[in-house]
Amino acid sequence: MKLVKICGVKTIEAAETAMLSGADLIGCILVPNKSRTCDIETAKQIAQYIKQGRPQSISQIMTRLQSKRDTFTSPVDYFEYVQKLILDNGPFLVGVFQNQSRDEVLSIARRIGLDFIQLHGSEPKLDFVNDEFGLVFRYVVPRDTELMREHGLHMMRNGVLGLPLLDSEQGGEGKVIDWDYVSGSLPFTRAILAGGLTPDNIRETMDVKNVIGFDVSGGVETDGKKDLTKIAKFVNGGKSIY
Repeated sequence: MKLVKICGVKTIEAAETAMLSGADLIGCILVPNKSRTCDIETAKQIAQYIKQGRPQSISQIMTRLQSKRDTFTSPVDYFEYVQKLILDNGPFLVGVFQNQSRDEVLSIARRIGLDFIQLHGSEPKLDFVNDEFGLVFRYVVPRDTELMREHGLHMMRNGVLGLPLLDSEQGGEGKVIDWDYVSGSLPFTRAILAGGLTPDNIRETMDVKNVIGFDVSGGVETDGKKDLTKIAKFVNGGKSIY
């Protein structure tokens, strides 16, 4: 079963709908002055709500991953195990940052009680590896293919809890990425697919290879606000793909 991430959440109601629909990852934008930016206090409330509904903490998940670090033979094995950990133990809250300092990111993550940090910009991603939070690294393909390969090996060898996310150059503007490239040129990894996904086209990804999950933000909105019906439909559609 695929992971599903609902991003750009800024209300308790949207987070609750995502969680009750079966989303594994719920994302809050923590980049200042964006239309989807979630205020810190609301993000705290979302974090508390999410943690009530899952069996294990993020630190317990990280410990389990570390205990198996020497058993992985490739990043594919590693990312598929991370996928299983998230499926079995979620949901988890992801905070999305872009070109913010490491100190700022970690400070905000601690204040809110995040589970994962998503890096959406050109920041040096491995500098953010830590023992408190999982990581989601955004890559633009084909531009970042070799960087993704390098990071995947580092994460596997060091037992870093994290996943790659594939997005369009613009990001957040609903542009679909090249699914044929994802299927044909990324056999060395497994990743979350983002970029232009909606409840209406999610089933069209059924034959896209090397994908372990789906990410959506604008695709579940109506007039710039999260649409609860679309959230539920997207989660159900994503979960129907194996």
